[in-house]
Amino acid sequence: MITRLVAALAVVFTLASVSVVPGTAQAQEASDPCREDGTPVASPGATPVASPGATPAIASESQSVELENGEALFWPAGDRGVLLLHGAAYDAASWEPQASVLAAEGYTVLSLETLSSEAVLEGIEFLVDECGVIGVTVVGASAGGASALDALGNDPQGVAGLILLSATGEVDALGGYPKLFTASEEEGLADQLETMAENATGEVNDTLILPGAAHAQAIFESDQGDALIEAMLSFLEDNAAWESE
Repeated sequence: MITRLVAALAVVFTLASVSVVPGTAQAQEASDPCREDGTPVASPGATPVASPGATPAIASESQSVELENGEALFWPAGDRGVLLLHGAAYDAASWEPQASVLAAEGYTVLSLETLSSEAVLEGIEFLVDECGVIGVTVVGASAGGASALDALGNDPQGVAGLILLSATGEVDALGGYPKLFTASEEEGLADQLETMAENATGEVNDTLILPGAAHAQAIFESDQGDALIEAMLSFLEDNAAWESE
């Protein structure tokens, strides 16, 4: 995992359109994860622990939320959103290590349990409309990538980018936002991903083929895990089409 110096704030968040899953610690303290403007709601008495002059970052602990189309894990932070879609053998919590890194870098992260197209579209809408992010980059791993392609074919508003991990499919209906198609070399997907990048609309459609045979989220558990998260962070910082930029 990448070591990064971040400052933490203790936070509790609230939002009327979603409810914290009963029984969690957050359920006893708050019901809404975002203000109307999408900014964090601090707990009474919470104090920054940042060094003087440092920019505070939100603590990277997740919060469970209940959306209309299923449960999700939520890491509220900055004004740029990332939506995580897990592979078939994984669940929303499987993204915890990567989501913590993204939240520490200032991205508000939502990891869905349900992979239906309706759930993906609701996740994008939640981040944009309820939390006020300036765009959402969708990250889909394997089966989650297939769900991303299906949902984004409906041309939802607010999409800033797409990252696919070991996932292939039709890209003709996707918007012109930047895209990154990734896989391991021994998966044999390089040619398909290159074709997808060539056929996709937009000026930034890149591929990343990493050494090894790990599939989708399993890449994070391999010796290429750091390289993959670094590539994701670089894409988010340099390529994603955030609305205000």
